Parts: sequence; C-alpha cells; structure tokens
Amino acid sequence: MAKTLKSQARRRPKQRRARQTVEAMLDAVVRILKHEGAITTNRIAEVAGVSIGSVYQYFPDKGAIFAALHERHVQEIDRMVHTVLVEHAASSLEEFVRAMVEGMVKAHEGDPELYEMLMTVVPHRAGESRDFAVRLHGAFRLAIAARAREIKKRRQLDKVVFVVTHMVDALSHGAALRRPPGVSLREAKEETVRAVMAYLRS
Repeated sequence: MAKTLKSQARRRPKQRRARQTVEAMLDAVVRILKHEGAITTNRIAEVAGVSIGSVYQYFPDKGAIFAALHERHVQEIDRMVHTVLVEHAASSLEEFVRAMVEGMVKAHEGDPELYEMLMTVVPHRAGESRDFAVRLHGAFRLAIAARAREIKKRRQLDKVVFVVTHMVDALSHGAALRRPPGVSLREAKEETVRAVMAYLRS
C-alpha cells in the first residue's frame, strides 16, 4: 500500500543536482495529476526515478508539493515579465502591452488544466501572490511612466497602473483558460489589448 505524505517542513534544494531532482519530482507530479489524479509518494518516486526518501525529504506533504508548483509557476511569469521589459524597452506602449498579454497567455495556454488547478485546487499562497502582484505592478509602472507621452490625458500614474495591471492579469488568464466557445485565442488576445489600450487612451 502506498505511503501517505507526512506533514513536515519542506527542505530547499541548494546544489544543482538537488534542484534537478526537485524539478524531476515536480514534473512527475504534474504528469500524475493530469493522467491519474491521485498522487502518492510511491507513484511520484516511480515516475521521477528517485527514492521515496527523496520525495519525503523535499515534499513531506501535499501542501508542500502544491506550494512548490505554485512557486515554480510564479517564477516562470517573473522571467517572462523581465524578458518583455528588456526586449521591449524601446517599443511603443501598445507593442509593450501586446507583448505582455502574449507572454501572460503563453505562460498558461500550454497546460491549462494544471494552471486552472493552481488557481482553484492548490492552497492559496497569499503572500507569494501578493509579492508577485507588486512586481507586476512595478513592471507596468516603469513601462507606462516611460511612455507617458502616449497617454493623452494626464492621470495619476499609480491609479492607471493599478487598473492596467489587473486588466492584463485577469483578461490574459481568461483568454488562456476560460474563453467561451467560438472565441479563438487570437481573438481573445486582440480584444484584451484593445480593451487595455482603450482605457489608456480614454
């Protein structure tokens, strides 16, 4: 009979090999969740090709596993935001918004079942989500402040950034995960950009 996951503090990998082991286990968890539903230490170890002891060492309970999946997802989005900021430093405001929407959608469309689960089933990581929201706000603030001349009416910057950040976040998630039948991904992305730009230019 498979062992149940015990409740202990999660160990953080420091060495490169340890990080690779953790990544292999997280990838295994994703495959198991998608194809089998229930996860056990035995099954994680079998799919990842590691010992059960390694699973307990890094993921002592299901909460630790889900927290690590959520953390990895946030790190992926962080990297995307940084890349867009660098690659579109000289772009117009609309080009920047479009690139950010494309990046947000791309980060979720490849595995919608997993990210839907992270948003609904996985225990909410309030602190981590709040920290990411602050970083996303900062990225948009930097980009919009540098392109203020493209916004016709002078408005309070933080108010504008607050609205734009939440528009892009919510609409990008919707485009990738919850768009209605008959609305293509391309159309959903275009409407998201149009809505954000309409607000910025209003």
